[in-house]
This record gives sequence, structure tokens and C-alpha cells, in this order.
Amino acid sequence: MFSLFEFLQHATLKIECVLNNGNTASGTGFFYQFVFDDEAASTVIITNKHVVEDAHTGLFKLTALGGDGKPNYKDQTTVTINDFESGWIMHPDENIDLCLFPMSRILSEMEKQGKEPCFAPIRAKEMPDYTNLGIYKPTEEIHMVGYPNGLGDEQNNLPLIRKGITATPFYIDHNGETEFLIDCACFPGSSGSPVLIVNEGSYSLHKQPLQAGNRMVLLGILHAGPDYDAQGELQKYKVPTNNVVLTNIPMNLGYCIQSKRILDFIPILEELKARE
Repeated sequence: MFSLFEFLQHATLKIECVLNNGNTASGTGFFYQFVFDDEAASTVIITNKHVVEDAHTGLFKLTALGGDGKPNYKDQTTVTINDFESGWIMHPDENIDLCLFPMSRILSEMEKQGKEPCFAPIRAKEMPDYTNLGIYKPTEEIHMVGYPNGLGDEQNNLPLIRKGITATPFYIDHNGETEFLIDCACFPGSSGSPVLIVNEGSYSLHKQPLQAGNRMVLLGILHAGPDYDAQGELQKYKVPTNNVVLTNIPMNLGYCIQSKRILDFIPILEELKARE
């Protein structure tokens, strides 16, 4: 049984891409489980569209479960997917930088090797309670999980967990977009990182006494950041997927897509399920 922060260590994976121009790029994906009305479940990987754009090959590295049901950090499998970009289901709104990849294909590849992957999918119960937004503070402490600059614990296949705060209320559309800002340094490779409230032992709700217990809430998904160019003009850019020399001045802020936009995939998945 994972603690919350152990859960986070296994909720993401690094996405490595070989692009059509021969360059390589990387981003972050996280596991999410949809549950349908008939109680059937579908686990997917979610990231940004721009992470997999123009990628002909993708690589996922997963840690296998040991015989004791715990992660075996010494047993890792890299699953290679060809025609990579075409394997992703794009968000129905072309302006929403989200896409998903069904886990079934990866599970099948690992099953051929007699292995079961260790992963921890985020579920609907970790979504914000949009019927009771008064429990959330305008500024919340957040954790972001991913692979900034492609960095992580390569030997044990673990991500980096970083800390910040919401810079705007996550439940208010920022400048008319279903997104919010976080105050947290956002580097290339962080695209697709889940942004969550994570509390162990106790937590505070807005204008309420301290609560006993644990809490994890998926607020959003990092996809872009603001910076100043050489002329001093403020601009918004998609978080890069490769390590580049930046001539612009970063502001250590990030734009996050509100997690509720994940639910827009449900009709698409239900239609695909009906065809099976």
C-alpha cells in the first residue's frame, strides 16, 4: 500500500520521442483511470499534444512489479511504439493541449515478456469537488511531478517531485481560458506534469478548522509558461520538450490546464468502447 508521496512516484512516466526531423524530445505523462457507467475501467497516459507532435517513435520505460507485489526497481522495461503521434487520442477541442494514450497497448507488450508494470493511476475521486469550490483557498500549496530537463532517477526510474503554489485560483478561468497559473519553475521536459494538492496527516480547508487525514487533488496539467523576450515583450510559450539555450527571461510561472478538461475525453472513449 503506497503512501500518497509513494503513489506520486509511480503516477508518472517519462515520454521520450524521436521526431520526424531526427531530433529527440521528452516530456511527462501521467496515468489516469476512467470508470464508465457499467463500471468498466480504462487506464490511459495523459500528456500535452505538443509533447508528441511530429514524433514517429516513442519510448516508455516502466518498472516491473516484483513477486511480493512491490516495485522491483532493478527490473525495468522500455516499450517502443512506432507511428507514435498517430497512436494518441487528441482532445476534441483543438485549443486544449491534451491527449491520451491507451495503456492496453503497453500492458500487452509487457505481458509478452511475462511482466506486470508498477503504476499508480489517478482517478476521478482525486478530481476537485466542483460542487463545493468554497472548500479551496485562492492560493494552494501544490506539488508538480515530472522530468524537468529530462531529469529523474534513471537507475530507479523515478520522477522528481517539486513544490510551489497556485498563482491564480485553479477554479477561476484565467483570462477566459480553462487554465490557471502556478508559481513554480517550469523547465523543458515538464510538459504534461500533473499539478496536485497533496497533504498527509492533516490539511486545511478555506475558512474551516484543520482537518485530520490525507488529501490528494489533481488541479491541472502544466502546458505552457510566460517569459520576456529580448525586446521586453511578455509572451506565452509552450514548455519545450528538448533542452535548448533560452535567450528569453523566464518568470518561474506555469500555465496549467484545469483537470476537468480531462473529462471531455469520456464521450470519445465510450464510443471506442462501444465499437469493441
